[in-house]
Amino acid sequence: MSPHPLPANDEVELEPAAALAAIGEQQSAYLRHVEVHSAPFYIAWGLAWLIGYGTCGLAVGPDYALEPSALLVFLSCLAAAAVFTCVYIVRRSHGLRGRTSWIGTMYGLAWAGGMTLSFTTSARLGAFFNDLDTAQAANMGSIMANALPCLVVGVLFLAGAAIWEETSMAVTGGWILAVTMAATIVGGNALWAIMALAGGGGMLVAGAVTALQARRQTARMKADTDEPFP
Repeated sequence: MSPHPLPANDEVELEPAAALAAIGEQQSAYLRHVEVHSAPFYIAWGLAWLIGYGTCGLAVGPDYALEPSALLVFLSCLAAAAVFTCVYIVRRSHGLRGRTSWIGTMYGLAWAGGMTLSFTTSARLGAFFNDLDTAQAANMGSIMANALPCLVVGVLFLAGAAIWEETSMAVTGGWILAVTMAATIVGGNALWAIMALAGGGGMLVAGAVTALQARRQTARMKADTDEPFP
């Protein structure tokens, strides 16, 4: 009985190249799935803060009181960014299985639970300070309403950096906490300007830088994949 014919040499040589191309494509797909979407994540919160805090800064009075319409815009912007975050995390974890999917689910629930608790606590404190009906109470109510949700956002950014090993999330989370601390110390009408410009503007810059870095990294990996296998 004659042995089975061996495959042609060119077919054997093509196998490593095909495997390398497949690996490169998987890496590119992973980057598109994980890193590129970080930019809309930052931009959503940056826009929410820039619009929400900016509106409050323009509407706040000398007694630190806010118009109800400005407060409604502010809370709506934060709520929209929180909903976007939960949807973002669900889509980011879509198609994944096992521990990775479980981590994404728990992280999304942490965002939902943390923001819900911060909004509820802020509302309770706001009602208490409003009953005092003083300028100092109104100022303290604004400080607390700002600090609580921003604390949740900053800490969860740092948690996300630890989970997905993303330096940009760590830097952004640290920046959010630092800006919020500065706004808490300063207080008054300047709080809204600090959060709108340094907070919202900082996250918009982070979104632009992250998108540019992800695009360059994806292009570089694609170029490496297209190189002929030696």
